[in-house]
Amino acid sequence: MRLFILIFGLIGLGMGIGEFFVLKQVLEFRSQAVAVEGEVVDFVQSRGSKGGSLYAPRVRYNVPAAQGGVGQTYEITANISSSARGYDLGERVAVLYRLDAPAQGRIDSFIEQWFLATLFGAFTVIFGGIALGLVIAELRKRKMHSWLAHSGMSVQARIVEVGKNTSLKINGRSPWVIRAQWQHPVTQAVHVFESENLWFDPSEFISSRQQVPVRVDADDPRRHRVDISWLPKAA
Repeated sequence: MRLFILIFGLIGLGMGIGEFFVLKQVLEFRSQAVAVEGEVVDFVQSRGSKGGSLYAPRVRYNVPAAQGGVGQTYEITANISSSARGYDLGERVAVLYRLDAPAQGRIDSFIEQWFLATLFGAFTVIFGGIALGLVIAELRKRKMHSWLAHSGMSVQARIVEVGKNTSLKINGRSPWVIRAQWQHPVTQAVHVFESENLWFDPSEFISSRQQVPVRVDADDPRRHRVDISWLPKAA
């Protein structure tokens, strides 16, 4: 669990840092930019990762001369390509440029201006949210384990299976778990307990065991902890 928290936390942090610098750069550019009208004159075609064609509009715009007159004409290609052209030839679009770098204009559209910032922000929320959720789950689990250690009932549950936790898969591998069965002495209900994830097959170490110790909340057997401290540590 700690490894997952670290991985997702670092990715979320990295995305957050990227989001900060991308957003800072966009806002600084826009605060110093001048707007002019440009014209879509062509489309630059490229091949996508899945084999389809991608298109980026090429825009021509004119920067007025400092003392008036026609000024200088420049052409730029959009930074973002898509499978749909998005514009028509001859369509008029807004272009932003800085006075100290008129040739480095940018199309004033959401995709061109905010796409990267939005992408970094989305991944920051996703990975940061996963890391936060894992932290909360880990803290709750530790709180439950602490309660079970002091107030839980100690029982012996019959081992019924050594299997895989197929709900989790890393690099194509799922961890092993020990499943054990116990009947509540009061309600007579049968409960199946599952150990924490193990990244090695514990079968050979339990071949001579029929039961495994479990700390359980008698009022809510869903709150339990299978004791696997007797197992060797994974290498």
